[in-house]
Amino acid sequence: MIENPQPSWLPFLLLALPGIGFAAYAVNKFLFPNDDRPLCTVGAIGLVLALLPTHLLALATGSLNLGLAGAWIGIGAGGYAWLGHHWQKFPPRIRGGAELGYRLGVAALATLPIVLPTILLNFHDETYFGGHQAIIAHLQNGSYPPRYLYEPSLPLRYHYGFDLAAAIVTGLLRIRIDQAIDILTLALWPTMFLLLWRVGEHVGGRRAGLLVALAVSFSTGLCPTCTVNGLKTNPPFVSYFFQHPWGLGIVIFCLLVLQRAALDRTDNQVWRVGALVCSLLLLSLAQAVLFVVTVIAFGLADFWKFVRSGSRTAVTVLFGLAAAVLGTKLIGGFFDSASYPSAGGVLGTGFYLREYPGNNAVLEQIEWNLLSFGLPLVLGVLGLCRAHRERVLLAGLAGTSLIAVNGLRYGYSWDITKFAAVTSIALAIGTGIFFAGLLDCALTSVRRLIFGALAIAVAGLGVVYPFYFLLAISLKHRPAFSMQMIRPYISKQYPVDVDSARAVNFLRTHMQPAEVLYVGVKNSEPYAIWGGLPTQSSVYPADTADDDVYGLGKGKFASRMDLSRISGDWFDRLSAEHVSWLVTEPDDVAVMTALHNEEGRHRAALVAEYGTVSVFYIAPVKGDNLSQIDLKLVPR
Repeated sequence: MIENPQPSWLPFLLLALPGIGFAAYAVNKFLFPNDDRPLCTVGAIGLVLALLPTHLLALATGSLNLGLAGAWIGIGAGGYAWLGHHWQKFPPRIRGGAELGYRLGVAALATLPIVLPTILLNFHDETYFGGHQAIIAHLQNGSYPPRYLYEPSLPLRYHYGFDLAAAIVTGLLRIRIDQAIDILTLALWPTMFLLLWRVGEHVGGRRAGLLVALAVSFSTGLCPTCTVNGLKTNPPFVSYFFQHPWGLGIVIFCLLVLQRAALDRTDNQVWRVGALVCSLLLLSLAQAVLFVVTVIAFGLADFWKFVRSGSRTAVTVLFGLAAAVLGTKLIGGFFDSASYPSAGGVLGTGFYLREYPGNNAVLEQIEWNLLSFGLPLVLGVLGLCRAHRERVLLAGLAGTSLIAVNGLRYGYSWDITKFAAVTSIALAIGTGIFFAGLLDCALTSVRRLIFGALAIAVAGLGVVYPFYFLLAISLKHRPAFSMQMIRPYISKQYPVDVDSARAVNFLRTHMQPAEVLYVGVKNSEPYAIWGGLPTQSSVYPADTADDDVYGLGKGKFASRMDLSRISGDWFDRLSAEHVSWLVTEPDDVAVMTALHNEEGRHRAALVAEYGTVSVFYIAPVKGDNLSQIDLKLVPR
């Protein structure tokens, strides 16, 4: 089977996990005042403590394993030390135990709609070339930061916080990648729900809490599967949640809203703003669009707060936001400062100003907004006007993202709609507040019927939507790169033959991070997806030339695709694309023919053979001494 290359000692780091929990509890106690301290934030703070130091230490050492060990041992030891100092007061007496049980029960019920889809399907871009499973497998291989699998000489410019968390889970629990994704998804949803409940209480009062959580989780537009002038309408948030960066991102976003709200009620604000900056940095690694809009909305809210009242806290937060923006350029991820070619558009970002050539285009965009946001576009605005707190912040979230989705277009995909996801979150918060006010007035049967009808219109489709995905389930044999569940599910094995699995294991311990493997596309899933190895086809989408967000050019894409043409200059073209390794299987007749001709005998050396699968090392320059190939095969 395909073996997990992560060190066998990583599961011992589970001993540090309770310490990280104690440290998160201590930080939670520091950040929030005694009379209004939430428990739901402890889990989110634990994520910050578990992931951000790991990322920073892994960057410093170039090794995920060293970064994980150093961060978890350090944070865990700090948590145990805190417990030793406060053991007489631990565990704390939890006020309102019945209320806590009620909330946990509701969160569990709200999680039920996503359980079957999570387990039975691999959503969205999990199984594509360069998708989440490939990134997680690449992280398992140990080097850090992760590389762009299409051009592994470049670091990956992506919000890979969720993938980092999943790679950690596979190392600690020794489970398959898809299983780690499912565990995180099912853990993050109720965590998010409880945090949204708390955010709803903060902005709309106690009655609004649960309604806000339900509205954000399940509200949807009028037609989430329609297309207007070639642009798909905005899907429900539950669909975005299965695009895994949102799962981690929304949890950290809720934590940030609550952290910022507590600043005025606590002392030592510099340290607390420092904690806010740490959460923002993790948000930049978790969900880039949500990070950008959150920074803008926080900036607008605190600037207005300073203008109105001269608040020193607002000034401190503004400096913290500036520090977070600068920090994102230093810690990598989506805002990595490496020398990438320009992707075109505004400041080389791939974004372009949207043009509306006529009235029809304007009307089509209005139609897109109505279909995408539906009733929350009206009810949400009414609710935001009734918010008890954070009106400017919520208006900033909704307004900034709505301007972006209507005023910009993205040159390479429909991902501009991710700004619409932020709009839908803000409008859903307002919708929850509106329903809270409506519920206060629902004193007659007619009003209760109106309340129920509106609730079904807003969230009914969203509750059913996860089950809509189940229509994609097939009981037939799972094809390669499929969204179908890997069967059997309760197993550590991937659906790959023994010979290919052994070849994957060999290459994972012998390929250098910037080297590329050539393998037939139809045989490449074990290597590219579950092995996390850069292959000649590791570009998403692999069958078109329009996903050039790194600005590498159509010429490179054409050259990479041309590698499937076997000719006299094939080895030179492989070397030009930095292909150093080659795998053959019995059906690779043309490749085997090229390897056995005179050029192939001088340029390629057989370094491993597993049944019918052969692994070759390719000399990068004609005339290299392949007799010294053993020097190149020292395992990392």
